[in-house]
Amino acid sequence: MKQVQDALAGIGIPVYAGVWRSASKDQNAPLQYCVYSTTTVEAEHEDDHPSRYRTYVYLNLWSDVDPTEMRYRIREAMYAAGFGMVEESDKGYNQPAYDTATRQYTVQWTWLLAEPV
Repeated sequence: MKQVQDALAGIGIPVYAGVWRSASKDQNAPLQYCVYSTTTVEAEHEDDHPSRYRTYVYLNLWSDVDPTEMRYRIREAMYAAGFGMVEESDKGYNQPAYDTATRQYTVQWTWLLAEPV
């Protein structure tokens, strides 16, 4: 989704739609990166036609290092682009969640963008 790519263009880490895939001979993921997917639904109707859409963005930050600073940078960028935060979770207890399978920290968001049809 162009709005997500535009919003996160200046955060300093790669952003991928769907999943991260290696695009080179180097099979290692970047130190930090984001992946996202979207769902769009009709939100309002006028005269039996949709008049407004809501797009939900499911955004994940993956990080080999503490993601706290990048978390703040992502929030600022998404707010500045007109997205509203529905939820944010690190699923950790007093610290960012650490996924032992990937050996990375993760932060998950659901963002919302409302647009006229």
